[in-house]
Amino acid sequence: MEHNIKIYKDVKITSARIKMADVSNINLINKTLDVVELLASEPREMGVSEISRRLKMVKSGTYRILNSLKEREYVYQNPINKLYGLGLKFYFIGSSVQVRLPLGRAGKEVLDPLSTEYNECFQLAIPYYVAGKEPTHILVYVSAATERVLSISLSAGLIAPSHTSAVGLCILSQMSDSELETHKESKLSRFTDKTIISWSALEEELNKIRDLGYAVCDGAYELGLMDIAVPVFDSMHCSIGAIAVCGPTERLSKIELKGLVRKMKRASAKIAAKL
Repeated sequence: MEHNIKIYKDVKITSARIKMADVSNINLINKTLDVVELLASEPREMGVSEISRRLKMVKSGTYRILNSLKEREYVYQNPINKLYGLGLKFYFIGSSVQVRLPLGRAGKEVLDPLSTEYNECFQLAIPYYVAGKEPTHILVYVSAATERVLSISLSAGLIAPSHTSAVGLCILSQMSDSELETHKESKLSRFTDKTIISWSALEEELNKIRDLGYAVCDGAYELGLMDIAVPVFDSMHCSIGAIAVCGPTERLSKIELKGLVRKMKRASAKIAAKL
């Protein structure tokens, strides 16, 4: 009897230790992902102290995570200032994911021919929202670089504020009033004198886009940069995202708008049909 009780206690202790180890491993994974996401959100390199402070982590633990990521080439350490940044391995993983996603594949098949025809950069974007924060979108496919000397260089995975581009405005125009309401406590960032920075002006612009069925944005993110976009819907006519052509204002403003929008709407329907 005593022997059986001892075995039972040993099993309970072992089970408790396994559970504690599982919780510890999950916490470590979450902290590692927090570090990666923070580095991805900043356009600059960061040090151990800043990362620890912003994530409220112990400095020694942050260092161990960064060192492990560095050994696997997921982050690099600048040899001069000792700061950290995301490594090229994430670029290769992101490129692999892009071509595997159904939306990314559909974007490539449909937008590459348009890019060749117009010799401009075309992109496909989807919403990337966090309630209470400025609405953003993420590029899931960007056509190959054009042969022009002056061209726009964008990358899949780029997250951008939606109120500063036609592709973002198109996505916002398909949101319901209640969905938009969850973001209205946030401030709309100004990038140029043409950036919409008030919610009332933004809602007015979104109503125009709904009526027209397309969006045009010129210089809201950077002066001299223009994009033209149309929404993408699925078979149930639910909004998926938007496609856009992006380039210098001087070139895009000379393209016959109605013809371009007509072709882009056909491209949008083709993408939906492939999903």
